[in-house]
Amino acid sequence: MKTNTKGFTLIELLAVIVILAVIALIASPIILGIINNSRESSMARSVENYASAVKNAYTSLMSKPGYMGEDIEIVKDESGKWVAKTRPLEGSNKAAQTEDIKYSGSDVTCESIVYEEDGYIKMDKCYVAGSKKAYRYYDAPSTVEGSTSGGADRDEANDKE
Repeated sequence: MKTNTKGFTLIELLAVIVILAVIALIASPIILGIINNSRESSMARSVENYASAVKNAYTSLMSKPGYMGEDIEIVKDESGKWVAKTRPLEGSNKAAQTEDIKYSGSDVTCESIVYEEDGYIKMDKCYVAGSKKAYRYYDAPSTVEGSTSGGADRDEANDKE
């Protein structure tokens, strides 16, 4: 009688499956961590890009013909969108000008945007669409409170639940 010695035994196949399962268990958290870090980094870059759009709107308004050195502030318009708006000089009968913040990235909403006198921008409680994680943005040297070297940082205290 001939015996069939080709192929693998059931024990050998099970051993290979167990080894692959152990490798998958070890690799899964590492891969998920990399994905989550990339997602967080992407959201922080979205907030930074939105801050650049705010700066561009501010600068664009300053460079318009007829700009007379009025104060410019970043405010919410009637629809709730952030815009750059001039405050005409005292005694001027000139109407306020506005400049939309042109931004085409992930939808970012911030509760507070301040363009400081020294040209730095500060944004608080910023949320990227689809996320409950809060970010803050400080475009200033590391001497500014809560900032390392400028840029978007996580603001875990203001995460939505």
